[in-house]
Amino acid sequence: MIGKHFNDARHKWRWYADSDRGLAALLIFLVLYIFVIYPVFGGENAAGGPVSIVFSLILVAGVVATSAHHAVRTGVVVLAITGIASHWLNVFLSGRVDHMVSAGAAVLFFALLTWFLSVRVFASPGPANIYHIMGAVAIYLVLGLMWSDAYLFIYLATPSAFRFDPGAPVFEPPASEMLYFSYVTLTTLGFGDITAVRPVARSLVIMEGLVGQLYPAIVLARLVTKYQGRAAK
Repeated sequence: MIGKHFNDARHKWRWYADSDRGLAALLIFLVLYIFVIYPVFGGENAAGGPVSIVFSLILVAGVVATSAHHAVRTGVVVLAITGIASHWLNVFLSGRVDHMVSAGAAVLFFALLTWFLSVRVFASPGPANIYHIMGAVAIYLVLGLMWSDAYLFIYLATPSAFRFDPGAPVFEPPASEMLYFSYVTLTTLGFGDITAVRPVARSLVIMEGLVGQLYPAIVLARLVTKYQGRAAK
């Protein structure tokens, strides 16, 4: 009896993971994390609590949303476990080196997640569906998270790589400021309250700005066109 329930649960999990519904779940967690959890709880004591819990859920949802291929998902699982472990290790130890390891692991995971999400969303056969649209938006948000952790890694290695407005409240380490700076750069708003002053940081800013311009103009527009073509049939 227990074995039957276990097999049924495994079958339902596999059906869910092999479908595109994982893309929707990932997008929901990303929106919750970026626009609700981090603005409310992402201050000086951001590590731990709701921020860390939802961050871990994003990594789990990312595993589900990547690919139905077992080998691919296994590789993403390994990186996700590494990212979650290093993140919670940093929560309890709170050292600069621990934070650098956590940020570096997050960059690697989000980079791999971006690649496999792109394959699943844009290289899938047939016309686009609503889950592909949601997956494309999720990729855009993941890119912002990836760059924010890259900026945080650079700051932890070289604090002088960024200049903040005098008198502005800056947490240490400035994880919430780097998240804000990343999306300001990705959307090319460029308020100027945080600026990159070191060559490596400036190079990352230029790359993110270019991606922020090209991604919506080319990739999202193409996907929406495919979806509209499907609806017209």
